This record gives sequence, structure tokens and C-alpha cells, in this order.
Amino acid sequence: MTTPAEPPVHRQPSTPEDAPPQGLPPDVSLSGPDSHLRDPGEFIAAVPAMLGFVPARSLVITVLRAASGESGRAAIDVVARMDLDSPGRVATGELVDRVASVCARGEAVAVLALIVDDRATAPADRHRGVRSRRHRDVIAALEHRLDADAIPLAGAWAVRAIGAELSWWSLLGPLRGGCQPDPATSMVTLNQVLEGRPMRASRTELVDSIAVNAIVRDKMPTLLESATEAAADRLAQAARRGEPNFYSRAALRQVLARIADIESGALPNVAELAEVAVALRDPSVRDILFGLMPGAHARAAETLWLELTRALPDPDRAEAAMLLGYAAYARGDGPLAGVALEAALTSDESHRMANLLDIGLQTGMPPERLRRLAEAGREAAADLGVDLRSEHP
Repeated sequence: MTTPAEPPVHRQPSTPEDAPPQGLPPDVSLSGPDSHLRDPGEFIAAVPAMLGFVPARSLVITVLRAASGESGRAAIDVVARMDLDSPGRVATGELVDRVASVCARGEAVAVLALIVDDRATAPADRHRGVRSRRHRDVIAALEHRLDADAIPLAGAWAVRAIGAELSWWSLLGPLRGGCQPDPATSMVTLNQVLEGRPMRASRTELVDSIAVNAIVRDKMPTLLESATEAAADRLAQAARRGEPNFYSRAALRQVLARIADIESGALPNVAELAEVAVALRDPSVRDILFGLMPGAHARAAETLWLELTRALPDPDRAEAAMLLGYAAYARGDGPLAGVALEAALTSDESHRMANLLDIGLQTGMPPERLRRLAEAGREAAADLGVDLRSEHP
């Protein structure tokens, strides 16, 4: 079995036109006139910025769609990374089927492929190893699979790594190669930084960013027990008062208070994190919190979900990691969403919402499709008398 594909990253329109063989469908612009990518080297140097991290041993797929209102032009719609380290025909078939499923989500007009593998050997090398033939087999299988859906593979290249002055070479059509410019100087990278999107050195760095803090987690069982007892008292009080919404309203306000604290510059202590974790056990509270994305409190809420993901034991960690994945997904950070949802499903493999979000990511569902979840959350909050859009909920 192959490892899961990296969740696709949805990007802004680009404008490829005519290209020589194995050049880009050229003049690809990702966010404006200063971000044109005019050859494969520039495109390859921009891949880390588009993914959010530097890929290794990966097949990176860029899906192009027709640009709205621009006849004859295309737009970069989705960028996705898939693991290369599972050999064999079955694994190759799964890989190319995943690409096809991403393309099927939209109206793809072409696909670009990049293989990043430190074991690769360029065609000009005297000893072309099995690894290079394996890469060409993957590209041939991908081209054949896309052809079944009448989607052209417009370009395919390989590199040993992405970095300044490193070589790239073509895997389709006439042999062509060159050197990559410095990814740090790419206008795409600059635009990503200016927009506040983090650049990670590797996927491992991304995984480590949500890893459990064992010292904090080990303090949690006792604190969770105390928070559970306090929550049970509030639930009993709600039952005595005949107010079924009393408990959920109080639990929601407890979570929102911690978000307000973060906006004021104060991270929750361990006891407060335990209280939030117990509040999230109420499905109605959890679902309401989808309504914070996007919005004025989205950044602080995502910080809270991250702190919880790093602090909680299983299975409570699943709820927090799912919310972190949802928040990242909603703002277009597919890589972070992917590792967060993977953490959620490791904590609780049967978690329904984490599974649904993960399926959406793996099949290229655009973040805009999450809007209904957010709207439903805000409506449910309003039913409890809470306005999630207010400056101080």
C-alpha cells in the first residue's frame, strides 16, 4: 500500500499560454504580474512555496483548469504531493488513480508533474540506474491514465532536490534540462511570505509542529478527571433547571473565553486546556466552533486547537486535531490540514468528521465547500444566544 497522498493545495489563477516541448505551458502567473513562471526551473523553484514545505521523494502534481473569462488560458487550481517510496505496479496504479481523482474534482484541462528524488540520475549521467527508469514508468502510467479522461500531461520533470543551481531534466518529449533558480528569491515564495503563509523546511518539520508534548500530556489525566466532574455538576444543574441548552451554552462560552485570552496574548494553562477538552466532548459545542472559520477569531481559535493537539491524550486529542485540520483546510493550508487529520484518525480511527474531512482533502475538494459547515455553526451558536461574529464573543 502507498502512504496517503499529501492533501491538495488550492492556488490562485495562473495563465499558461503556448510552450515549446517540455517548457511550461508558459507565463504561469500565480498571484499577479510579478509572479510569472516562464520555464521549468522557475516552476520547480516555486513548488515549495506552493506546497508550504520542501518535498522529498515525492511526486508533485499541478492541476490546471480553464481560467474564468480568459479563452485559451489556464489556471493553477491544485498542487498535490504524493509519496514515491512504494514500488511496484499496484502502487503505481494507486498513485495515478489518486491524481485522476484530484483532476475529477474540477474541470482540469492539463496536468504538470514533478518528481523529487535524491536517488534520481539525470539522463546525461553515464550510469542511468533503475530509479530513473522507475520515474519514467510512473510518468508513462500517469500519462496513460490521464489520457483516458482526455486530460493532457503537459509537462513532466525530475530533480534530485529543490535548491539553487541544482539540475532539473525532462521526463517527457525531447531531452531538456537546466538549473533551478534560488527558491528563496522566487516571487511566488515572496508572495506566500507576505500573505503570512509559513514555509517549512520539510514535511517532518510540519509533523513535529503538532507532536504531543509528553510532559504536558502526562499531567492531563488528573486534570481531565476534575474537569469532567465539574462538567457533570453543570449538566445536572441544567437538568434541574429544565434548561437543556444551559450546559452547552456554558461550555461554549468557556471555549470562547480561552480564545479571547489568546487574542489578548495569554496562552491557556494546562488546567484550562483540560476544561476546553471536556467542553469539546459535547458534539453541539464542537460543531458550533466550525463557525469561527473564517472570521475575526479564526487565528486565535487555530492556536487553541494546536495547543490542545499537542497536550491531550487519546481519544480527546482526536477532537482537537480534527478542529485544527478543519481550520487549516478552511484557509487553504492543505499540508497542515493533512497531518492534523492524520493525527486525529490515529487517535480515533472511527472519528466521523475527521474521516469526512480527510476524504475531502485527498480528493481535492476545495476549501470553499466547507462554508456550509461554518454557516451551520454560526446558526447553532445564534440559537444558544451567542454571536460568533461579534468582536468579543
